[in-house]
Amino acid sequence: MTFTIVETSLNRAEFRWKWLKFLKHSFVLGTLVCLLVCFFGLAILLNWVTTKGLAVAFLALLGAVAFVAWAVIVISILAGAPDRKWLAAAIERVDRRLRDRLNTLLFLERRTADRHSHSFAVHIARQLQSVLAAKASPAAFAPTQTMQWFLAFIIMLSITLAMFHLSSPWARLLEADTRGTAETMAPEKPPDLALPPTNNIEQQQSWGEVRVTDPGADLRVTKVDVVPLQIEAAANQALTNVAWFSTINGAGEVQHQLPPPTEPRYAVYQPTIYMDELRLSDWDVMTYYAKAHTEKSNSYASEMYFLEVRPFREDILKMPGGENGKAYEALNEMSTLIGRQQHVIRQTHQHIQAPQPQAKLQEQDRRKLSQAESDLSDSAQHLYAKMAAEMENTPIGDALDNLAKAEKSLDGASKLLDANVMPEAQGRERTALAELVAARKVFQKAVSENPKAFEEPKDEQTPPVADSAKKLNEMAEFRNEAKAAQEFVQKSVDQQSRLERQAASGRGDSARLGEQERQLEQSLEEFQQQHPHAFKEAQAESKQAQQSMNKAADALEKRTGGSRAATHQATQDLTRLSDAMRDRSAEEQLAQAYRLKQMLDKQIQTLGKCANPVAEPGGSPSAADVQQVASDAKETVNQLKRAAEQEPTRDAFGQPLRDALSGTNKVDTDAKLTQLQQAEDAAARQQRAGEAKESLGKISKAFEASQPQAMQAARGNDALKPGQQESFNLGLAELDSLIKQQESNRKLSPGDRAAQEREALSNLRTGMRDLYGNEERGMQILAQLDEQFKKDAPVDVELLKKLVNELEHFSVETADRLATREDKPQVTNIDPSRLPPAYRGRIQKYFQRLSEK
Repeated sequence: MTFTIVETSLNRAEFRWKWLKFLKHSFVLGTLVCLLVCFFGLAILLNWVTTKGLAVAFLALLGAVAFVAWAVIVISILAGAPDRKWLAAAIERVDRRLRDRLNTLLFLERRTADRHSHSFAVHIARQLQSVLAAKASPAAFAPTQTMQWFLAFIIMLSITLAMFHLSSPWARLLEADTRGTAETMAPEKPPDLALPPTNNIEQQQSWGEVRVTDPGADLRVTKVDVVPLQIEAAANQALTNVAWFSTINGAGEVQHQLPPPTEPRYAVYQPTIYMDELRLSDWDVMTYYAKAHTEKSNSYASEMYFLEVRPFREDILKMPGGENGKAYEALNEMSTLIGRQQHVIRQTHQHIQAPQPQAKLQEQDRRKLSQAESDLSDSAQHLYAKMAAEMENTPIGDALDNLAKAEKSLDGASKLLDANVMPEAQGRERTALAELVAARKVFQKAVSENPKAFEEPKDEQTPPVADSAKKLNEMAEFRNEAKAAQEFVQKSVDQQSRLERQAASGRGDSARLGEQERQLEQSLEEFQQQHPHAFKEAQAESKQAQQSMNKAADALEKRTGGSRAATHQATQDLTRLSDAMRDRSAEEQLAQAYRLKQMLDKQIQTLGKCANPVAEPGGSPSAADVQQVASDAKETVNQLKRAAEQEPTRDAFGQPLRDALSGTNKVDTDAKLTQLQQAEDAAARQQRAGEAKESLGKISKAFEASQPQAMQAARGNDALKPGQQESFNLGLAELDSLIKQQESNRKLSPGDRAAQEREALSNLRTGMRDLYGNEERGMQILAQLDEQFKKDAPVDVELLKKLVNELEHFSVETADRLATREDKPQVTNIDPSRLPPAYRGRIQKYFQRLSEK
């Protein structure tokens, strides 16, 4: 049952609502378009936009987007329809004469079967018609907002038109574009004036360059290797001072002076670094670069390079678990962080020595360097937490302490780079490198001295269910206790601050303030006794705070002149305690997050055995174990969700982990674990276990994707294992070291010499096999090397040189033969000894005649 008067009133209100909405959205869109055009004109005036093509493209894109947006507005308004009850309520609000008759008629429309209701509706409709016949209802919707946006559109349009009329950005753009085109075409015209005999501008500009051409890259060496350098310096002014500088583990720079150049503007030096003379040990890092000065006090520096002293590969593989062990993994992650820090130090050095020409580009470079250091700081924090979680009850305390120091140094370097305090930033970068190197060294030492503590468990079975549940409960209790302790200490800081202010003002009773100070100190002591675990890692700060509070109470009670200073010191020490507890809690809770990740992976492994008992070793777990694992997995996921979303660990993880643990993803995971718990037979349990395993696997991958970039890079890269070409180059370098050591009569211990020979042979075999396959000639050369190395006496130097030469020729020839050539084949670096004697003799005569001409 419908009434014409009702429909007429509602249609009139709906039309007005749609019209006002259309105008409002159109004015909003017009205002935004004018604002963008105004900003675009400003960009032209500031010379940010200098080409006509870019301007036309922007305006065309803006016009297209605006038209599409306006079309969407029109379609959405025409297609949409407001609720009839809402329209009726709007009419009733502006017309009190209706007295709810319109709302009543809408309600009675749905009760068509009730005759009694129909009679009432007809009577009410007649009343409504008579009211509206006397005087029409006022407009239901006020145009206030629409008029405001219309006014904003008019103002913005006026500003835009005025700016383009007064400043003429489009005319300036056309003029700049024409001028740029003319400058581009200018070189094609012949010069009107003759060139001067000398180029004065070129003579006035100073230039110079210093390069380390050999090795010209970072190297991994052993502590007995010999590293030859070649340093080249050139400038358009006379060179007066050339030297190279080295730094070991981020310590102070050491200058190595080179002789004066024999030519005024060009010099070549070939110094040699004997690693044993520098008394370097395994895992030390040496930084070096060269620098030259000219007679006009200009200076030029080379790039920065690194020599990293590595143990012999065979010693690294002796670690518990080998390449797949936790110790190797931690060592690899620390090495990755060190490698990235070396790269940042090199880029910072280059930024200072050869800055970008524009200040904006320099700022961009500093920002990138700052972000890189910030990521490394976060990575050091994560590595600390991961090692603490995975290597509990192992002697790695010193390594963790150095990692914590490196984290703070890296964060400090990031802030200094962002603030453009470059000398201090460089020093902090080197300090961070030294701390990372120290962490790696003491960790390796701990593994070497306590190999049993790092042994991998032989049985990879899931730990007892009760143990997993107990660990989860302990983690939840620690989080709650840490939160309560931080809140209590922060409350104590606030109370102490009030006491300090009262003592400083001199208005309060000194004896009463001393009593309050004493009570505050006593309450802190009692709380610490009740919750010792929360203060475990902040014992020093807690003791200092309590002592300061006790001194402040004494000073207040005795009304001495030092009460203000004593209360201020107590506030500072209590604040340090609060900061220390917050930092320690964040470290411990991040470590707990990694323990949860470890538990999650083991739960995934157990579910994998249940889902596919044939493929997985160890057999399928029992139904009771599967149910308990599903229950534990629920709690593990819940605690991971709290770690990812709540302080203090929220900012330590990226968005992927929060996405995997929120909304429908979390609900879906819980549902699959519940279905697994409710599975009645083996077939259903096997299917549900596979589904739950897949869902938990997504969370595990999201955890890894939420780690800092350096940690992700360490997971996908083996920084302890050289690549194919690097292995071959390292082998050749180690053979060169053996040659130079014997030529300089430097005696190695039999053990070091044998280890270096084995290392060289192993690297050559690995590199040759990966690069060239089992080439017969290469295998023959390696067989000769192996035969020579098996002798007790040192290898004959001349024979070793001959074999190195053959290896180099073999590498070049094989690489040329295996490479795909698009052009005509070219002959390069062919071994002359492999050519026929007659042909070789003719070539020698040919080159001899060329040299005589």
